[in-house]
Amino acid sequence: MSKSPRVTFQPKRIAEGDWQIEAHCPGEDIRYISGLTSKPDIDDWMQGSRKIAWLRSQGYAK
Repeated sequence: MSKSPRVTFQPKRIAEGDWQIEAHCPGEDIRYISGLTSKPDIDDWMQGSRKIAWLRSQGYAK
């Protein structure tokens, strides 16, 4: 049984009140998680259940 590739997340500020997260997975295109409004919103996404839900929806977690 092999492990899934490791996904790395990089927050990016696009404009005032507009943030996104770049999800980098080796061998695949960069995926963007948008609709985030602030750095605390990014931190909440990264630490909370939304990150796990996103990983599951992309097939990277069970």
